[in-house]
Amino acid sequence: MNDRVPSVLATGAAEPPDFGMESQAFAGSIPQTHLMISRRFPSSPEQVRLARRFVGATLGDGHPRGDDAVLLTSELAANAVRHGEPLSGFLVSIRLGGGCVVITVRDEGSALIPRTKDADLDAAGGRGLWLVDHIADRWGFSRSAAGTAISFELAAPVPLQSETDTE
Repeated sequence: MNDRVPSVLATGAAEPPDFGMESQAFAGSIPQTHLMISRRFPSSPEQVRLARRFVGATLGDGHPRGDDAVLLTSELAANAVRHGEPLSGFLVSIRLGGGCVVITVRDEGSALIPRTKDADLDAAGGRGLWLVDHIADRWGFSRSAAGTAISFELAAPVPLQSETDTE
């Protein structure tokens, strides 16, 4: 199996994003944001569906990367349920602005470093981080004694002013 440490988010900035944790593999910065919204979910498989709905409803039907955001959130929420502390739940945060959406899923889980894997075609799981790595424009994680936060960024084209003007 080919395990790989996640891609490093890099924008040329010197400081990592502030997730309230020490960053170990999440270099660069999160773009300035105009909106941030978060919601905590209990740690149960049924809550993954609600996390998907939360992201979909927040971004709205017309968001150009909405389907990608919902899919990747679902994968990370499932990982949080599988690897996190059962009593603590998980937190999904959405940051919008600067022509992108950044979604973070935080749990109080395993001390293992998140890695992508090449899953067998007939395997029931193991593709979540692989999907994040291949669909997201950037992604990374931060760890502390309190848990793990995995974030991904999706560039969302901003319409030109002339495209949004009404005549």
